[in-house]
Amino acid sequence: MKNFKLNPIVTVLLSAGSGVYAQTATLPPVVITANPFTYAVSATDAGTRTNTPIEKIPQSVVVITKDIIDDQGAKTLSDVLRNASNVTAIDERDSNLTGFRVRGFAASTVIDGVQTPGVFHNQESVVNVESISVLKGPNGGLFGGSQGMNYPSSGGVVYIKTPEPTKEVYRSVGAAVGSYNLKSTSFDLNQPVNDVLAFRLIGEYSDKNSETEKIYFKRQGLYPSIALTPNSDTKIVLKLKDTRNETLDYPGLPRAGTNSSDVISGIPRSRFIGTDGLPPSVNSSQGANLQWTQRLNPDWDFKLTAAQNKLNLDQVGAFAGSVIDAYTAMFMMPPQIGLASQDIYGYRMQQKFTSNVLSPSITGKFKTGQASHTLSAGIDYEKSNEVSFMKWSDPFGIGLSPIASNVNLTGVVNPTWVEPSGASLFDMSYDRKFNATTSYLQDQLEIGQWTILGSVRFSEIEIDNAAHDNMMGASNTNKKSSHTTPRVGATYSFSPKVHGFVGYGEAVQTPYLTNFAAGVSPTPEKMKQIEYGVKFKDFYGVNGTVSVFDVARNDVATSNGIGTYLADQGNKGVDVDLRYKVAPGWQWIAAYTHQDPKYTGTQHTQVASYVGRQLFNVPKEAYRLATRYDATEGVLKGWGAGLGLTHHSQLPGNGDNDFFTQSATVWDARISFVTKSAKFGAYVNNLTNTQYMKPSAYFGGGQLLPNAPRTFMLSAQFYL
Repeated sequence: MKNFKLNPIVTVLLSAGSGVYAQTATLPPVVITANPFTYAVSATDAGTRTNTPIEKIPQSVVVITKDIIDDQGAKTLSDVLRNASNVTAIDERDSNLTGFRVRGFAASTVIDGVQTPGVFHNQESVVNVESISVLKGPNGGLFGGSQGMNYPSSGGVVYIKTPEPTKEVYRSVGAAVGSYNLKSTSFDLNQPVNDVLAFRLIGEYSDKNSETEKIYFKRQGLYPSIALTPNSDTKIVLKLKDTRNETLDYPGLPRAGTNSSDVISGIPRSRFIGTDGLPPSVNSSQGANLQWTQRLNPDWDFKLTAAQNKLNLDQVGAFAGSVIDAYTAMFMMPPQIGLASQDIYGYRMQQKFTSNVLSPSITGKFKTGQASHTLSAGIDYEKSNEVSFMKWSDPFGIGLSPIASNVNLTGVVNPTWVEPSGASLFDMSYDRKFNATTSYLQDQLEIGQWTILGSVRFSEIEIDNAAHDNMMGASNTNKKSSHTTPRVGATYSFSPKVHGFVGYGEAVQTPYLTNFAAGVSPTPEKMKQIEYGVKFKDFYGVNGTVSVFDVARNDVATSNGIGTYLADQGNKGVDVDLRYKVAPGWQWIAAYTHQDPKYTGTQHTQVASYVGRQLFNVPKEAYRLATRYDATEGVLKGWGAGLGLTHHSQLPGNGDNDFFTQSATVWDARISFVTKSAKFGAYVNNLTNTQYMKPSAYFGGGQLLPNAPRTFMLSAQFYL
């Protein structure tokens, strides 16, 4: 094994249980500049919307390359994002219930520069991916209408860069089989027509079952694209998508007691509590993204992005509850605690999102004295709407009643599904419209060893909310607001390989304007972050970031089950992300987080008891270590092997902090063999078959979700 070198930074950080921040890969229209057998990338535009060396971005940005995704056999976004510190993973059974959190708070998903509607993003493809980046913390509302309706971004952004047609012929076909009857296939066909025109078509299909009886996951997606390059100054790329995800709604398992993280005695991990004949829950999306890039002269570029995204969610569920406590069952935490026999209720929810985006921008480079500037200015115009409804089971017409009463949850017999009638007292519907026009100006100034970033965004937002509740009647609320969100920061080069940074950013999110308690005025949520740290660029083989952060959220809509009030939340801590190349073919990924995510204050006595509580399902400590070795010469050339572990401390099971699920460490392993025309892989997740419970997000938490047991997968990829 040649050129082995254990550098002093890695020795200190790893011995302390730390990883060092991952500073790797590329984003939007960015050229990946990586050496063979390394996960490190030199530049990205995820953090600034311009192609910027990562060490010159005064904020934590973790970039995960396609090589990492392939080497680890990742099948979901959560599989991928475990390689970045401080991202809360999502179980597939929870994918229609919650979104990603970064540094403890909700994060938005941006695909090719455009925010996607809705919050259920774990179902985005990892087949149609070139790289995935995590931008941590509020950033002045870098993308979209300053975080408006259905675009939570107080924690940060998950930025997905998808492939585009190239001028080289490329064809691949892949397949995988594995545990729980996993079957999947994918293809990637890139075909240039001539020097001007190229087409690409990516597709996928997968189907698998689950440890939980009756639960399955089906996915299909098709991603065509076309690129037109009439000359060296002009490029037009159109990308389309059509996806469909199908599963059964999973309500989790009931706890044995108020402060317990154990399931009621007699209920096995694999039990599905619901109904027979339950219709599938379907999450489908369609999108079109057009990007026109025009070089005006050697120093100035114009770019126009136009996009439309549609997302339809048809969620159908059945859960255990209590006639005595039907209101709590609806709004707080079904199933009920400690009862082995409960009633079964049903609901149907449909959400239809449509988002239209138009974003022209201009970027130029120039000098003033000794300073070099990269100046960007643009407008983000967005027009979106959501039409949704929720119907509850009411077979007896009394306002809310069960599908079946006194069902034995420890048994194997479920009642038969009954479609909600839409007559329940608790049924509701919404028609929300969101319009935002945001203008921004950003300057990246380099002078000597300093790089200084300053930006400001001014947003004008209008939300029109028409709601109807069978109990409360109809209401129509219109809210107009304007916001200015700054972002400033600086990096200093101590040497070409070590850089210090400090950054500050703000963002604003406009609330839904519904369900607020009497006397509580809906107020835009305000987020701000300050962070500082050090970045490494090939320092003894290390690329990465160590950062100290302080994030604050003010005027957060907080429900106590009866009404919605305003509270404050915050999080302070340390994130460490690392890519370490030990020797040719041997590299490490490490990520570590230590933090204190909690409610920090409130303006209302009704939720005063929340102050000091840890945020739901967010650990105080977590880390990921993974290593891989690919033989580059000799008789083993072409063979590769990897090993990893993922750990989190105990997790709050609900917002009340009544109970915590246990800490857990899970191992994964893989082995692969590569030839010029094929790649074969074998993967094991949860190598030691560790079994534990984690919080379910169903109806805001309170239930238990068994982790995935040991699973195996075999894959083959052929290059045609």
